[in-house]
Amino acid sequence: MLRTAAAWCVLGLAGVGFAQNVPDSAHPTAACGDDKTTFEVSHGPVGDTTLAATGKATVYFIELYNLRDKGRFNRPTIRHGLDGDWLGATQGFTYLSASVDPGLHHLCSRWQSHFGRLSDQVSLNDFEAEAGKRYYFRVQINVEGASDGGAVSIDLERVSEDEGQFLVNEAARSISKPKS
Repeated sequence: MLRTAAAWCVLGLAGVGFAQNVPDSAHPTAACGDDKTTFEVSHGPVGDTTLAATGKATVYFIELYNLRDKGRFNRPTIRHGLDGDWLGATQGFTYLSASVDPGLHHLCSRWQSHFGRLSDQVSLNDFEAEAGKRYYFRVQINVEGASDGGAVSIDLERVSEDEGQFLVNEAARSISKPKS
């Protein structure tokens, strides 16, 4: 009987050790979705076409990258998550919007790339949503000196309603679909 109790104790302690290696929902990147999910992105119409849902708030992600670029070459694709699920992705000067319930929400913007150095780039934020309100987050991509081995990063920051409306009305709506 003592052996059985000792075996259960060892198994229990081993289980605790394994459980600690798995990030739980309290981990900051839990706001992101599944790392294996990737998106194809195309551009829709320019300007805000979002209809506010009754009793909900609206959150916007606006990606700013090389505003003069009119082609698709070298445009980073950034995935955007809310409370552990990917909402979609943006690419170039585009925006993505979603209706959310009132309450605290955790946001994630993560570079989608086959290159490890880039796909590790993530930025996090949170906000307290109120029904009927709009929340704007600028996704700024920083590539200063990247060609010389310099830092590459993403900044996800909340902007004022005035700036947010301006950016959304200038940007194309992102149409993103998960890749199969």
